Amino acid sequence: MTWAMDILILELIREKKAELLNIVEHYGFNHLKTIQCSQELDHLLNLNEKIKYSSM
Repeated sequence: MTWAMDILILELIREKKAELLNIVEHYGFNHLKTIQCSQELDHLLNLNEKIKYSSM
């Protein structure tokens, strides 16, 4: 994986975390929007780990 790809995925993760915090603030922890955003963040985090460990 290139350093540009590293930066891109980390930026996407940072943005998704900020989005999740905003959604939680407006809708609470149990709202469907919160759960969906949390799942999207999980997917990005898992993808980052998969890419990181596949390049070792």
